[in-house]
Amino acid sequence: MRKKSSAIGNVVKVLFVSLLCVVVLAGCGGNKYSSYASAYNKVTAAGGFDADLKVSLTMDGQTSSYTGNFKVDTVNNLMYYEMGDGNDKTIQFSDGSYVYTDQGGKKVKYALTSEGTEPAEPQKDDSMETPEFNTSEFLQDYSSFLEAGSIREMGLLDPIPQSGVTKTTKSGNVYTLQISDAVVEHFLNTMAKNQVDDGDAVQVSDLQNFTYTATVENDIVTAVTYTGTTTVNVPGSHMSDGQDASYTMDFNIAVNYNNPGSAVSVSLPDQSEYEEVSSLNNVKP
Repeated sequence: MRKKSSAIGNVVKVLFVSLLCVVVLAGCGGNKYSSYASAYNKVTAAGGFDADLKVSLTMDGQTSSYTGNFKVDTVNNLMYYEMGDGNDKTIQFSDGSYVYTDQGGKKVKYALTSEGTEPAEPQKDDSMETPEFNTSEFLQDYSSFLEAGSIREMGLLDPIPQSGVTKTTKSGNVYTLQISDAVVEHFLNTMAKNQVDDGDAVQVSDLQNFTYTATVENDIVTAVTYTGTTTVNVPGSHMSDGQDASYTMDFNIAVNYNNPGSAVSVSLPDQSEYEEVSSLNNVKP
C-alpha cells in the first residue's frame, strides 16, 4: 500500500461543468422520484453550493472520522474544499486559473489547461510501498477517496439520475432511493481506484447494504446520506503471517447543504506561498 498524493482528479469539471449540471428529467410524471429530482435541482439554482461533509469509516473495530466543507461558486469560477480528521487537513481550492493543494504543509499549484482539464495523475511511486498492512493507516489513507475529484466522479453531490433508480420511497420528508446495480458498481469501482493497481494491491469489493437518502425541506434538498459495507481483501504479501485476509469496512457519508438554493460566497486563502508545478507528477507526497 502507499499513501496516495492529493490529486484532484476531475476538479475542473467539478468547478465549471459537470458538478453543477443538473440532470434533465423528461417524462418523469408526478411520482416520488420527480419530486426528489426537482428538489435536488434547486440546490444549485443560484450557481453554486455550500456543503458540509462528515465521513465515518469502520473496520476491524476501529473507526476513523473526517469532517469537511465544499464550496463552489460557478458565477465567479471559485472553489474551496477541505477535509480533515482533527489532526491533519487537506485543502484544495481554485481561483479559475490555478488549482491549489495544501496537504501536510506541502503547498503546490498548477495552471488549468485551455481545455479546462487538469494534468495527468501522478505515476505510481514504488518507494512509497508499505509491505505490512495496518488497519489504522489504511483507514487514514482511504479517506483520500473523498478528495474533490473523487466526489465528482462518484457523483456524491449530484442528484441520482432516474436511469440509476429502481425504486423511490418517501417517509415524512426523507426520500430513500433504491439504486441500480450499475450505479452501485460505479460507486464501488471509484472507491477501489484509491488502491495501487498491481497484483499485490489491497482490493475493495462486494458493496452491500448500499443505502441512499435525501432530506427535503421547503421543497429543496437539504441533506443526503450514503451508507454501505464493503469487503477489503488483503493479500498475504501485506500480512505478517503471509496469509490472505479479509476485513469488513462500513462507511457513512453525510452531506448537509448550507442555505441550499442561495448564492455562495467563497473566500480563498492567500496564494503567495504555493509552488507552481507543471504536472501532478512533480508533486512529492
